[in-house]
Order: sequence, then C-alpha cells, then structure tokens
Amino acid sequence: MAKLSFKEKLGFSLGEIGGTISWQGMMFYMGFFYTDIFGLSAQVAGLLLFFPRFFDGFVDPIVGVIADRTQTRWGKFRPFILWLCIPYSLMLVLLYTTPHFGIEGKTFYAFATYMIMMILYSFMMTPYNALGGVITNDHLERTSLQSIRFMMAFVGGLIVRGLTNPLVKAFGGYDPSNTKGTTPEILQGLQSGFFWTMALFGALSLICFIITFATTKERITASSHQKSTLKQDFTDLIKNKPWLVLFAISTLNLIYVGLWSTSFAYYFKYYISTKSLVLFGHDTGYDIMSTFNVFGSIIIVLILVSPLTKMLAKKFGKKNVLIMGFSIVTFSIAGIYMCGPEDIGLLLFFQFLQSAAAAPTMPLIWSMYSDAADYSEWKNNRRATGLVFSAVVLGQKTGIALGAAIPLWLLSFVNYDSKLDVQPAEVVSIAKNSMSLLPAFIALLTIIACTFYKLTDKEMDKIQAELTERKKAV
Repeated sequence: MAKLSFKEKLGFSLGEIGGTISWQGMMFYMGFFYTDIFGLSAQVAGLLLFFPRFFDGFVDPIVGVIADRTQTRWGKFRPFILWLCIPYSLMLVLLYTTPHFGIEGKTFYAFATYMIMMILYSFMMTPYNALGGVITNDHLERTSLQSIRFMMAFVGGLIVRGLTNPLVKAFGGYDPSNTKGTTPEILQGLQSGFFWTMALFGALSLICFIITFATTKERITASSHQKSTLKQDFTDLIKNKPWLVLFAISTLNLIYVGLWSTSFAYYFKYYISTKSLVLFGHDTGYDIMSTFNVFGSIIIVLILVSPLTKMLAKKFGKKNVLIMGFSIVTFSIAGIYMCGPEDIGLLLFFQFLQSAAAAPTMPLIWSMYSDAADYSEWKNNRRATGLVFSAVVLGQKTGIALGAAIPLWLLSFVNYDSKLDVQPAEVVSIAKNSMSLLPAFIALLTIIACTFYKLTDKEMDKIQAELTERKKAV
C-alpha cells in the first residue's frame, strides 16, 4: 500500500483551491450576481442556475468513460488538468463579465458562458476527483489525502467568501452586500468590481492546477488484461450498492448546500440589520456577510489541518462519523431560524457549529468513493475509477442545481424586484427560510441515507489485501 509524502498530498490538494474558487463563487454569488448586478429576473436566473448544471451532469459520466480509456505518458487523469487549466481560468472571468447587450442578448450570453463553464468544469474536475482514487490504495491514506484536499477546499472558500465583497468594493467602489439603489454608476462599479475580482481568482486557479499536475503521480492502474464494454461498466456501477448509497448522500448534501449558499447574499442584504462588524463598540467597516463566511472557514481549516478526520474515521468508522457530522449540521442550520436580524453572536455560534461538524464529512465521502471503486474491482474484476467518480458528480450537479434554483424560483413567485430599496416581508421570509429550515430538512434526509451504507473499514482491509494479491499473481 502506497504511503504518500506530505508534498504530494499538498500538491494534489491545491487543485481543489482552483475548483473551489469557481464552484463556491457560483454557489454564493452567481444567483445574486445575475439578479442584482447582471440584470436578469429571478425566474430567468433560477432557470439558468438549474438547467445548465442539470444537463451538464450527464456530461460527467461521458468524461469519466473518456478518462478511463485515456492513455498518455502522464497517466489517465492528470493530462486533463494540464490541457484545460488555461481555458478554465479564462472562462471564470467571462462568467462574471457583463456585456453591453439588450436583455435578450445578455440572457443568451449568460446561458452560453454558464453552460461552457459547466462543461469545462466537468472535463477538469472529474479527472481531478478520480486522480484522488489512484494516487494510493491505502484507504486510511486516502482519508488523510482527502482531509488535506478539503482543507484546501475551505482555504479556497475562505478566499472566495471572505475576499469577494472587499475586492469588488476595492476594484469597483461599491460593497455588493450593502449597496442600495441601481443607478448606472453603481451598476457599472459593481460589474467592474466583479470582473477584476474574478480575473484575480482565475490567475490563482491557474497556478494551483499547474502545481497539482506537476506534483502528483498515478499509481493504481487497471489490469493490463482488463477489457470491458461501456455496458459492462455501467452495469457494474448500477449494481454497486455502496456507490448507490453514496450517490444519494452526495445529491442530498448538495441540495441543502445549494439552498443555503444561494440564499446567502439575499439573507444578509435584506434580513440582517447589522451591515458591518462591530468590535468593542467600534465599527470596523468590514461587512458582516464576509465576517460570517471567514469565521466559519477559519474554524474548518483549523480542524482539517489536524489529523482529526483520519483519527475519527479509524476509531469510529467513516459511516458513524458521517452520521454524527450531518446530525450536528442539521441542528445548527435549523438554529439559524431562531436568529433575529441583530443576533450576530448567535448567528456566528451556529456557523461555528455547522462548520465544525461539516469539516469531516466531505473528505470522508470522497475517500469512500475510492473504496466503492475498489469494491467494484474486487467484485467484478474490472476497474472504472473515472466512471465511479464522474457519475456521482452527476448527482452532485443535479443537487446543487436544484438547491440553487429553489430560492430564486420562490423569489420569482413573490415577484422579487432587486430595484426596491426595501423588500416586502415575503422576500425577507424566503431569504430566512432558505438559509435555515429548508436546508435543515434536506440535511435530515442525508442522515437517513447514511444509515444504508454497509461497507465497513474491516471489509475494506480485506478487499484491498485481496486486490493486492490478485495483481501480484498477474
């Protein structure tokens, strides 16, 4: 079983910063950007966030199949990172560019750029996800690898969620979370601010992906005698019970994340009365929305930087840690409902609790996908790592698409108008519930799905030992 150096773990994990910058930008700012800055209606923005992501989800299995059959001197999955890192980073900038078109032209531009970005994301991140399954076959080392990866995911989240508003204000002159009115001057400033902010983020993504390509190595390969058809690969996948359960968990997980994150900007703009952080009676001028984001992200980074996730998984089992984590997440998100417009301390407490509980869940889920790939190879004598990882992204994209669209569709139902300085009670209520009760209910369903996962760590030790012996015998 291959033990990994910290250098390789870190190098692989930096790629997650590149992916997270675009993904979290789309989760936390895309809907708000389209309605309040780009100029689309809530109904159109909801459709935009749903359909391209949903349909592009079906691209991921195709990418997985292509990647599994790719043969280069760099391996199967690393080449995609090298080939696509530049167009991927450029498209991130175009996504937040506001052209001087009429509403029809802007709508077409938004759909086209968003769809292209989703396809590029598939061809970049599906191989990246699969790469984590072929660097090592030690399931505890995989947990360690994914823990560092998701530490970097939260570093990327810290960058996006903590710096977007301040950078937009620095580049464009206006704070997007605390700007009333939509004069041409304000809109132009916000549009310029988002453009240059994303240009900076795009350059950072490019650097991270190049480092990932340069520092990683693919060690786990399919047997040279393996021959399988697409039908066999998909049949193996559908019969893989651990994978099916993980598919349900990931889909539900991303629905509640999409709900929670899309409503974020609306919640802080229209519900929270305190707009900037006050410390010891002094107004710092730093917006409370970014404070809330940074607070949670720092907590998560501090947890993941320790070996806590690996230790918990080894002691209690991955499944039990998942159930406990999602249980606390459910309680803490529901608790946000109790926070009044000025209850910043209570709000930060629930953010701390939610962030700390969520920290181990994602690295565990992704390491369990690697286990599901091993399980399929052990049972069927065929390995399709790319398909295992790509097909689950279909569920994740469907989940995030649905979760992101729901708040916007609810807003369109009450005729949300971003031009109003003071929003009606219905808009405020939707923002509040989409940040609390609705995602908490979906998180509860995620807990239920976790109980159906039956692949234990003891079974994984046996499976990996048998796979090793098989390869020695070939």
